[in-house]
Amino acid sequence: MANIAARTIIGAAQTAAQFAPVPWLAPAAGVLVALINMLATAEANKNGIVLLQDRCLSLMSVINNEGQNLTPDHQDRLCSGAHHTLQSILDRMEPWCSMSRVKLFVKQDELAGTIQQCHADISDCLVKLQVASHMSIHTWQTNFELSRTRDKEDIVQYLGDIRNQQELMQVAQMKQAADLNQIMKLMQRNLPGQIPTTDRGLESNLYHIQHSSQLLLPNMNLKRNEVKRIGQYAVKGTGSADIWEGLYLNEEKVAIKILRAVHCEPQTLRRFKREVEIWKRVWEADRGEHILPFYGFCQNDGPFPYVVSPWMVNGTVDEYIKKYPTVDHYALIKGICEGVDVLHSMTPPIVHGDLKASNIVVDASGNPLLADFGFAKVLEDVTGVNFTMSAGVSNSQRWLAPELCCDGGMLTTQSDIFAYGMTILEVMTHQVPWYNIRHTTHVIIKLSRGEMPPRPSDPAATERGLDDRLWELVKGCWSAPERRPSTRDILTFLG
Repeated sequence: MANIAARTIIGAAQTAAQFAPVPWLAPAAGVLVALINMLATAEANKNGIVLLQDRCLSLMSVINNEGQNLTPDHQDRLCSGAHHTLQSILDRMEPWCSMSRVKLFVKQDELAGTIQQCHADISDCLVKLQVASHMSIHTWQTNFELSRTRDKEDIVQYLGDIRNQQELMQVAQMKQAADLNQIMKLMQRNLPGQIPTTDRGLESNLYHIQHSSQLLLPNMNLKRNEVKRIGQYAVKGTGSADIWEGLYLNEEKVAIKILRAVHCEPQTLRRFKREVEIWKRVWEADRGEHILPFYGFCQNDGPFPYVVSPWMVNGTVDEYIKKYPTVDHYALIKGICEGVDVLHSMTPPIVHGDLKASNIVVDASGNPLLADFGFAKVLEDVTGVNFTMSAGVSNSQRWLAPELCCDGGMLTTQSDIFAYGMTILEVMTHQVPWYNIRHTTHVIIKLSRGEMPPRPSDPAATERGLDDRLWELVKGCWSAPERRPSTRDILTFLG
């Protein structure tokens, strides 16, 4: 690009010298020199701009040759036509030459359209002046398309150059979301995908722009190899999913959750696309403070689709409290409720649907983040099997509200509150609800009879915070749906 700019600047000096001996062309030549100097300042689309400059020079050369042996009146007519056309091009290109490089990247197609219109103006000028040009319409159009392709390649090369990361980061910090989204879309679309490459600059720059701007990727259907699995085996598994370690944009360790209960089919893609809009809304409302972000989903990497989230080194809440038994359990249950409150406060409210300690992760600062919200409903919609009846999630029945343990039961914010009460019990006792009952079918029977877990007698639970007052809250969460407290009520209670 630097060579192109230098060539443009040299061209202005040569142009001034070339047409200096032709006084009748002076007005048009003056505009041409100003135009070439201005074009030299453009930050992008250099190939297209040089082609336009060359065509403007060609126009002037043709006019000069045509008018050498004509009368002054005819020369004035030719100069006036060239002057008008060049001035029109200068006026049209002036806003583009003052734009930042990134703004030009965003508007590259619009700029290419403007340059194309300038070429059309030159063709119209030649026709009106009845002047023949050695450059046919077909020739300049072919060259224009070539320059447009090269300009796009130059932009991608710039965006993928690790040396430009600092400038791109500064743009990300300007918080111009619409422009950033377009830049990120361009970068994501040009990721190498499955093509082997040692150049990871585009991935690295995209990652740092994303994290600096706090935006999710424009396309959360991760088809360009944005995520790669690490290792040959899953690191954890449940009845319906396997967890793998992965690498996101070659920069960040992530958790890949493979949903074995779902197959990669068109209806799965449609359902995930709908879910993406919910993920984005939650991210905009929470920014990862209480809810584990989703980076996207993929269904072209094996027979089962998967979702991608940041890797949490502290694992899930049930793992965390066993590893660090002296942590503030009361703070954990309050943080969990704050996460549920984020979901329930959305418009319309979002139901988590599968709240329990193993679906809540802990960040590096010890704060709980709700994971897997809405997955229960996704599984229902895609498989056609009621979540509460599906074999893969039978262990979740220990947290399920009684109204869900029968045909036709619907996941609601009230059923989340019931599960939250069970989660308080789980966190304070370090035991799953109904831990003394092996088969979950027996749990369902007890719930259908209106039975609830008894108050724990272990002094350790009391020491962790399960006192008389908190036990009353737990029982309130287990009351009839219409009598259960809201998340706001609970947060007020917890203080």
